[in-house]
Amino acid sequence: MSNESLRILMVLDSIEVGGTETHVFSLAKEMLRKGIHIVIAGNKGRMIDKFHELGCPIYEVDFPYTLNVEEEKRNELISQVEQIIEKETISLVHAHQTPSAYLTFSVAKQRKIPTVFTVHGTYYPKSELLKVVELASATICVSPPVYEYVQEETSAQPILIANGIDTEEYSNRDVTELKAQLNIPKEAFVLLYSSRINWTKANICMMLLRACKDVKLSKAPHLHVVVVGDGPRFKDLQNLTDLIHRTCKDSFIHLVGEKQDMQRYYPIADCVVGTGRVALEAMACTKPVLAVGNHGYFGLIDKNEYDDAWNYYFGDHNSRQACSRFTLARDLGTIIASSEQLKNIGVQSREWILNKFDVTKVTEELIELYLDKLKDETT
Repeated sequence: MSNESLRILMVLDSIEVGGTETHVFSLAKEMLRKGIHIVIAGNKGRMIDKFHELGCPIYEVDFPYTLNVEEEKRNELISQVEQIIEKETISLVHAHQTPSAYLTFSVAKQRKIPTVFTVHGTYYPKSELLKVVELASATICVSPPVYEYVQEETSAQPILIANGIDTEEYSNRDVTELKAQLNIPKEAFVLLYSSRINWTKANICMMLLRACKDVKLSKAPHLHVVVVGDGPRFKDLQNLTDLIHRTCKDSFIHLVGEKQDMQRYYPIADCVVGTGRVALEAMACTKPVLAVGNHGYFGLIDKNEYDDAWNYYFGDHNSRQACSRFTLARDLGTIIASSEQLKNIGVQSREWILNKFDVTKVTEELIELYLDKLKDETT
């Protein structure tokens, strides 16, 4: 079978701004380049315009946010999915979130179409995950902790395939203009934090801002912080920022809200604080990463730490210690004082990403899996 015979339906709960969606976008772009027919389905979200740039068919499907749907609504969605599969002569369905996966897989199973599910984290409701994995012809996990979790909690024999990074898109670039726009002096040390500003991540961000205040007042008057992201707790972030600016008598925290062109923002940083996909993208842009995530604190990632960082998914799925304002302030102080060494760490980071996470390599692994599953279906 050739790539041309692959007609893939990529399914998302919604086409919103987030790590999973960015991952699907990079995959779709790479697969289209390889001559594969890609179709996207999901609730309309803020990333829909970006997806339209790909030029592939996009269907807005009003997927529910839970598996329990009234009979009537369920039948309506099922017939919508059936129509897409028929119209686009889909040969395989690849889903990334449980409610939309459960619905589309139910239809695919009846039609003997193979199904692939990617588990992006350990946050899926367990009952939903079990039901979806049961319907999947193959289950992919994006990190070692997720792989262990799926092995322990389900009957699946998962496959580990990392998130792919588009290393042409995510690379270093000139930021003179962006710095000027944000009013950041040339000689500033810039720290960038990026995530959705919701529960745990908002707490991490606030802890980071308090730690930055301590560092700014004690040893790094030239520190500037850029926070990219939006979410239910953005207002709390604004209030804290105002308070810190009054205390420091300096406006050095830049809350830029949600951005869909992160590849323009990472290069502005001397160091990126983040986790998961943010860490991978930042490293591709030659940026050193201070890893801190939902699970806790990992620290600055240099070349001796790559394997551990990857096995912990940079603090999102496992960590070394709890995160505290004190730990952050202490490590940031050290990091800011060693900016020459930071540049080397950044350059080596990109090398690692090119070797292990380049989207071309990851896409090839996926295509191989697709072809395998299609062969299984026909034998």
